Amino acid sequence: MAKRLAALGHEAVIAPALEIFLTGAPVPDGTFDLILATSAQAFGGWTARHAIQSAPAACVGEKTAQAARAAGLAVEFVAPRAEALAECLIARKKPGAALYLAGRERKPVLERRLGGAGWRLEIVETYDARPVASWPEGVVAALRGGRIDAVLHYSPRSAGAALALIGDGAARLSHFCLSSEVANICRQAAPGARILTASQPDEEALLNLLGSVESRRGDRTV
Repeated sequence: MAKRLAALGHEAVIAPALEIFLTGAPVPDGTFDLILATSAQAFGGWTARHAIQSAPAACVGEKTAQAARAAGLAVEFVAPRAEALAECLIARKKPGAALYLAGRERKPVLERRLGGAGWRLEIVETYDARPVASWPEGVVAALRGGRIDAVLHYSPRSAGAALALIGDGAARLSHFCLSSEVANICRQAAPGARILTASQPDEEALLNLLGSVESRRGDRTV
């Protein structure tokens, strides 16, 4: 990411707003027709029996799909949002048993939509994303000194956590948001701030948006 931003004329300050903790939850016994995941974090510490490994995966986002492939799974479906993935599966695949590798904090989109369509979901919460207590002093100093001009936000939850850490200074920043949901969080937390939304919810569209907006070279992006 830092290299991509540098190519656009920005200096990146990496400041994760959420910290990932693996739960160590075991994979249940049984045979599954599909493995679901909405985040690459779902495969952290992944270990599975051959019966699970042979099931295809359905993922939200290309990064999640890449993590699934790295875990040894064949990816059958990829969609940019959970709603779109559910619609795709309902339209194109016969209902069966699905293993859903999920975070503890999540929207119940897949379980609600797929469960209503006849799928049997076994949910295993493999990770927990918790807000970080603070950012490193270098990030804080850059924010206080006005050396950061824009923020990239990827999810409603991480946007909320980041804005809480930024505080009153959020209003002077430009906020580049992956989706309308993320943008709504920014509008609520930083009224009057410059808020821009990617044309579709993926990182490539977010970077294209950043690149299309005129800004002076040397801006710092957190």
